[in-house]
Amino acid sequence: MSKKYQKKLRSSSKRDRNRQRRAKRNTARRELQERLEQFPSSHEEFLSLAQQSLHSFALDLGVMFAGRLLEDEVTMLCGPRYARSRERNATRYGHQPGVVSLAGQKVSVLRPRVRSVSSGGTRSEVELSLYRAMQRPESMPQACLKRMVRRVSCRDYEGVVDLAQEGFGVKKSSVSRGFVRASADAVRALAERRWEGVRFVAAFIDGIEYAGETLVVALGLDAQGHKHVLGVRQGATENALVVTALLEDLVERGLDTTQSMLFVLDGAKALAAAVKRVCGRNALIQRCQVHKQRNVKAHLAETHHAELERRLHTAYAQTDHKKAISLLEDAVHWLKRINPAAAASLQEGLEETVTVVRLKLPEKLRRTLATTNPIESALSVVRDLTARVKRWRDGDMRVRWCAAGLLRAEHKFRRIKGYTELPLLLAALDAPLLDAKPRAG
Repeated sequence: MSKKYQKKLRSSSKRDRNRQRRAKRNTARRELQERLEQFPSSHEEFLSLAQQSLHSFALDLGVMFAGRLLEDEVTMLCGPRYARSRERNATRYGHQPGVVSLAGQKVSVLRPRVRSVSSGGTRSEVELSLYRAMQRPESMPQACLKRMVRRVSCRDYEGVVDLAQEGFGVKKSSVSRGFVRASADAVRALAERRWEGVRFVAAFIDGIEYAGETLVVALGLDAQGHKHVLGVRQGATENALVVTALLEDLVERGLDTTQSMLFVLDGAKALAAAVKRVCGRNALIQRCQVHKQRNVKAHLAETHHAELERRLHTAYAQTDHKKAISLLEDAVHWLKRINPAAAASLQEGLEETVTVVRLKLPEKLRRTLATTNPIESALSVVRDLTARVKRWRDGDMRVRWCAAGLLRAEHKFRRIKGYTELPLLLAALDAPLLDAKPRAG
């Protein structure tokens, strides 16, 4: 072969290589352009895509981590792989598909199998403790409960849960059953709470209506200013029998009624009657001033509302008990000329609306204990949670949803305003001078 022909071949092969390189670069450039066109154009879309990717990656990483933990337990039981030892008591026996609960859903994993080594030749399956723990039946219901109390419906649960590539078990029927189990556990835990050794200085009692039925809720305030959900009882209305049953149950669970306690109630006579029946002279009743004003307003024309508010606000702001009573009686006389029904509404339980004034409490603490706002805020969480419930199937469902909402609200509880002044309330409750004052009973 001549040198000229060899040179021509080398030049041709060089051109072919350059042509191939250019073709590869053009192909890569076109693919990159296509990817850029599909890429999010705005920062919001980019962040959303990144967050979804991170969630998916984190969950898949959790599945991989679970598999690694299972393999570590197999190594502890069987020793290192391919290492022969006469002292080992178990051997590896392959893998099979398995299921664990992770991040509120069931995901599939490859479960390693282990069999025992025996001298008689019989071999039995060895249960992996970590796999059993990962399959706990309460893991899924608790995850459902946490999402349901954040207003995620059964139908939307699958859309908000962080789905793994092989995730399942998040259909609305599974979520509903999980929520029923978890909320039933919440009701049971609420009913089994014990209160021995806890000094409660005040208790708030109020009711919430669910589709024609009433659930009466009790909220306790301890000497450090912390609020606790004491219990819940179902009934047709806020009648005395229901409230009495609730209080008697609290006494059986350790609530101390031998020491003085302030009960903050709304305007319902049944609540006060039940408290008097169970606690007797150790109960001091404080009628909610907001409820009282609301009840009186219901009998009046709107033109008199501003004057009523002015008179009641002036009376409730007094620091002298006799002066407060005098101003309230003046308001009763004024109402008699306008509307006798409104006057009768204000006169009923009049002295019990200023019990906090008689106890000579500081202003901040007096304002906190003069109304049922602390328990109303908890019940508002329950109302918000159940606002989207369209069908109440039975009474048990009402109690379960109420308990779930109350426990969620309890996680957000803070100490009341004026909690540093609670020693003054304790001293007032235990003062001998109060024995001469009118009490419940």
